[in-house]
Amino acid sequence: MSSTRRIFVFSLLCVLVLALSQTVRAFPASSFNQQYGDWYDNFGIDRNNAEGPHGYIPYLANETLNENKELAYGIGEHFQTQYPDRVDRAVAILKYVQTWTEYGYDSDNFVRDGVPQDEWAQNADEMAHAFDETTGAKAIGDCEDMAFLCGTIYVGAGFDAAVIDAPDHCALLIWLPEFSNANDYWSLPNDSRGVGWVWVEATGSSNPLGWTPPDFESGGWTAYPIGSTAFIAEPEPFQSTSTPNSLPSIDSDVLITIIGIVFSIILALARTRRR
Repeated sequence: MSSTRRIFVFSLLCVLVLALSQTVRAFPASSFNQQYGDWYDNFGIDRNNAEGPHGYIPYLANETLNENKELAYGIGEHFQTQYPDRVDRAVAILKYVQTWTEYGYDSDNFVRDGVPQDEWAQNADEMAHAFDETTGAKAIGDCEDMAFLCGTIYVGAGFDAAVIDAPDHCALLIWLPEFSNANDYWSLPNDSRGVGWVWVEATGSSNPLGWTPPDFESGGWTAYPIGSTAFIAEPEPFQSTSTPNSLPSIDSDVLITIIGIVFSIILALARTRRR
């Protein structure tokens, strides 16, 4: 192979790798495969089960934070810019999520291979991409979907947050000791700051920040702080034995860019040969 052709092949591979890496980053869960009757995403998280070493609580939060942060985290960053006061910011975020989400049962909205899913957890970016402020479309989800969406937005907005795993329910706590309108204030066993966590209940459009539902005021639930490596336990390694259902898709704009770059390289090579 001539040196000119080597340069061409190397350039083409670089362009393709860059395009694919950009595309994968925009879709935190790009594929799903079935294991032992449950559906796992490409991070190895069981979307049908909250419990266990691969359950979605609390590990699904990791898909939309740190190096995987995307739309939901960016929404939080926007709120941090727009609301300097932490209390105003916290109230505005909850109202925003309540405005652009609607409660719906998983079995009515999620189907895999033709089978309605009695339980299906969405990560924060999947929820964030499902609503559209321009068209008025709302994201449909249940308690854990709204909790993960709230959690990522609050972390992006500069708050400490914790996913609540309660009997038949999921919600969120945020650290906001300066908030004065909560009906209950909570402390977490591994947090040395003491009392100052307030409940975030997004499943009802009129639930105010800091309102703990009566069914959970006596405790009996667990909170898993997110967004801080001091609290999060890493999920156990999961080795998939199935082939993902689909390869990551390439956005049309990215594909046009690739074609343009390849065409330019071909023209440059043609001119070189004429010389």
